[in-house]
Amino acid sequence: MNAPKYTPPLDPNLAIKVDALDDDAQEFYQERAGIRQFDGRLSRPEAEAAAWKDTLRYLEQRNSAGNQP
Repeated sequence: MNAPKYTPPLDPNLAIKVDALDDDAQEFYQERAGIRQFDGRLSRPEAEAAAWKDTLRYLEQRNSAGNQP
């Protein structure tokens, strides 16, 4: 099955970071960016920046949960 192709972030540096994410984290980022843009009524650059912060927190929590005994 092919992975969905998302529109890359407008910021080229952020686009590189998002492209390096695994599929789950990339989907998390894209969902958050869409929610923040359409439901939160943020501009696309603002939504993408906020989604990146959300994604970093998600990755931190996911990684710390994986280190639990």
